[in-house]
Amino acid sequence: MEGVPEEDLEDSMKSCLFYFEESARIVAAGPDLALQQSEGHFAAAWELRQELLVGESLLHWSGVSETMKQGIARLVGAAAALPEAAFAGNDASELFHPSWQQVRDAASRFLVAREIEQAG
Repeated sequence: MEGVPEEDLEDSMKSCLFYFEESARIVAAGPDLALQQSEGHFAAAWELRQELLVGESLLHWSGVSETMKQGIARLVGAAAALPEAAFAGNDASELFHPSWQQVRDAASRFLVAREIEQAG
């Protein structure tokens, strides 16, 4: 990015990855944990989806491997494919919409790949 010092951009992307990973952990753990984490906030599903969609910026960062980019892309894609009924912001029960299962699966696969990469 023009005009942004490289170290600031690097720190920003590391922070983005941290929060993306935390959101993936919440999603992968299931709707009960997500509901608990959000304290039952009516827009919890919308907010969680938004946190996952922000991960798209990680696809353009050299700080993650191609394997990680594939996992990120799958998870972002699954979140983007959610029907509006799963995140409309009407009430927190949207976290239990069946279409979240695909997002949970993608989040679990991402987290496994992340752990393998960090261990290696």
